[in-house]
Amino acid sequence: MFCAQRKVHVVQGEVFHVDQAWSARLVDFGISADSDWTAVVGDELVSMSPSVKCYRCDLAGPDSVYFKRYLYPKKKWHEFWMRPAKPAVEFWAYSRLQELGIPTLEVLAFAERRRLGIMLAGCIVTRGIPDTLDLDDFVRSVWCHWPCARRVSVARGLAATLLAQSRHAHRNGFFHHDLKWRNILVNRVGDPDSLVWIDAPRASRMRLRERRGVVTDLSGLARIAISLFSRFELMRFVHMYLGEEDSSVAAKRLFRQVQRHLSRRMPRPLELPFPD
Repeated sequence: MFCAQRKVHVVQGEVFHVDQAWSARLVDFGISADSDWTAVVGDELVSMSPSVKCYRCDLAGPDSVYFKRYLYPKKKWHEFWMRPAKPAVEFWAYSRLQELGIPTLEVLAFAERRRLGIMLAGCIVTRGIPDTLDLDDFVRSVWCHWPCARRVSVARGLAATLLAQSRHAHRNGFFHHDLKWRNILVNRVGDPDSLVWIDAPRASRMRLRERRGVVTDLSGLARIAISLFSRFELMRFVHMYLGEEDSSVAAKRLFRQVQRHLSRRMPRPLELPFPD
């Protein structure tokens, strides 16, 4: 499924889009235009917040899907009035990332329900990617137990790919705005080609404040990196990001901007049980 615009999909009533190749399989979980999809409960609650719940739903065979449901209380009626809500933004973001050639989630279904432009509920269903874990979990449970030489080699390979993807996205006007390690998937061997961008309900185009978007995304990537790598290695990563626009002056300027952004809410230091 593809969404070309970051937009409000319906003003009054409900809209439900589904990939026809998956519609019959999703019906088994009550995910359809004719069912009350707001009441769907999957096999495992993966994450939740006051207005959002995300479930993993295991289908027959090896496939699984992730059902993310948004329910907005009446007291927040103004929050997304006539504005794209988070499920719609995610739908657009994954489509845009696919256009840019950046691996991301495949959308199988999307729904939005509004009354007089007020967002009531929404959902997005994405296909699960087997044998992956988020980059944060990978570092804590797998990477930290490897010998130093392997850690350095894998980290540089992942950084080169991830920063090249970030540079490509930014130069084409796409900004994730929540590009933290938990929102990046990778396989257990740390293959750079396995990186997948996920969870983008804040993504946007920024035509007049591109630099702010760059600093925000790089700061998200840096929140854990500053605990694991030396200042020299962090500067190496900045040079990787700049690519053909690289220079000592540009790298130092961007490095300081990211530092200032992080200083507003400094992350907790991360300590890992390295074997050496």
